[in-house]
Amino acid sequence: EEVKAIVLRVDSGGGSAFASEVIRERIRFAQAQGKPVVVSMGSVAASGGYWIASAADYIIAEPSTLTGSIGIFGMYATADKALQKLGIYNDGVGTTPLSTLDPTRPLDPALSDIIQLGIERGYQQFLTVVSEGRNMSLNDVDKVAQGRVWTGVDAKDLGLVDDLGSLQYAISQAATLASLDKYQIKPITETISTKQQLLNEI
Repeated sequence: EEVKAIVLRVDSGGGSAFASEVIRERIRFAQAQGKPVVVSMGSVAASGGYWIASAADYIIAEPSTLTGSIGIFGMYATADKALQKLGIYNDGVGTTPLSTLDPTRPLDPALSDIIQLGIERGYQQFLTVVSEGRNMSLNDVDKVAQGRVWTGVDAKDLGLVDDLGSLQYAISQAATLASLDKYQIKPITETISTKQQLLNEI
């Protein structure tokens, strides 16, 4: 009840599409409660980071932020050729040609096609997420997508972000969207262990 607006600081090169979608759904839940969400981009807000950001009511990047990278990739490593050089070969029996996924054998072309279809479906989902969040057509999103990375300045020109500025500017923008004249800020950050803090400093 006391939270009137949320500023989400995104500083991420991406990761799991599933994890990104979970966070995006939480943003949409907050918006459904009438709380505006402003994203403040750090040095990087790309791929999954942009997936999350695209749902915000307002996106603010720094001029040097690296963002975009609207794309999906997947890979499957096999060791069959390396093993063959050592004289090691592997065969087997299965109920169907696709009944086993074994990194010691070459990737079956049919399985490769299935993996590719999954990647293409994920890419279309990414385009749809951005299209809905940024009020752009799928075709316009695709023109600036395809895995390309943009600076904050370029992203603003392309319509991927709304403005350029700092975290403080994002906070003031959130207050404006929530029609607040007076407000307090409550930072919520992840607790970092002493060991992790030391590693970060190194």
